[in-house]
Amino acid sequence: MSKYPYILSTGRLRSFIESIPKMGVPPKINTRTLPTLGFKSTNDRPIVKILEFINFIDASGAPTQNYRDFRDLSKAKIVMASEIRRAYSELFGIYSDAFRKDDSSLKDFFRPTTDAGEQVVEKIVDTFKVLCSFADFEAVPPEEAVPKERAKLGAIPSLPSGVTLNVNIQLALPATDDASVYDKIFKALKDHLLARD
Repeated sequence: MSKYPYILSTGRLRSFIESIPKMGVPPKINTRTLPTLGFKSTNDRPIVKILEFINFIDASGAPTQNYRDFRDLSKAKIVMASEIRRAYSELFGIYSDAFRKDDSSLKDFFRPTTDAGEQVVEKIVDTFKVLCSFADFEAVPPEEAVPKERAKLGAIPSLPSGVTLNVNIQLALPATDDASVYDKIFKALKDHLLARD
């Protein structure tokens, strides 16, 4: 099992994403409908999981508003950047410029997220990099990548006097000898969970 989706043939993923603005919006995108969209190989099936991971389709396979917005070339790269930051939030919590990181750094992050071998780790990295090639991260500041989460925190109603609310947060930290990785994680936690507007 892998926490992050991947595809063996990243060229097929690239082809599918490139085709989104050109094709209509199908009612569903799933393993049964992929062949009707021109993606007939069984090796193309991971495209569905990847689209769901970046919130371009919902759990039923129906295209989301993000999918529709991606068809607008003026919005496409911003939509992709925002969804990549959300989907790979743990990676961006460690490296705010994850889209610029070299393969070695990315492999070090992704390796503990799967029980599979090095080939899968490489494909997870390749999949991430293909998605990033369709994004403009400069147009989406990091603080805008978590508006929904911050909005949810801000939406908590005030509690009656004398009531205490405790929140238990559990983290699965990557194994590393580099203490700066942990410093970045805790800084990100402080910035996003303890910051006050």
